[in-house]
Amino acid sequence: MQPEIISKGVFCITGKTGDGARTGEVWGEFDSMYNANPFAKIDENGYEVRFWDMSGETQGVHVGFLTEPGHKIGGFDAMVIPPSEYAVFEVFVAKGYDSGNAEMDKWLDDNKQRLHIRDIDGKQFVIEYYDEKFLDGDKPESIVTFWVPFVRI
Repeated sequence: MQPEIISKGVFCITGKTGDGARTGEVWGEFDSMYNANPFAKIDENGYEVRFWDMSGETQGVHVGFLTEPGHKIGGFDAMVIPPSEYAVFEVFVAKGYDSGNAEMDKWLDDNKQRLHIRDIDGKQFVIEYYDEKFLDGDKPESIVTFWVPFVRI
């Protein structure tokens, strides 16, 4: 299956950065901080950036909301994402967040002669996008969208 290809300019995700093995806790900490000190956000969607080093070792997670680049919001971490093209894959949460990995890996392998995963400061990343298709928990119709950033060779 071919993913949808989208292009995004620079954008900023303001939230909390933490251990990728403790993603739920990082979201919980961010939610508590945001509820105590809400800030202006661009949309109602959630964003989760998972990043790892070139050896494949998980380096962490950054969770939060889309905000205007350049606005400092006290107590929160801001991650600026460079302009990029993205291969967009939909994953049914009930099947597991890693259930789309084989499809994503195959697409990347099939296209390795013409593109590679984008990195930020030597760390590769993928964005999990939580919009109205995400219905929480393990509902069969709940979808999280994975944006795989790439650079054409």
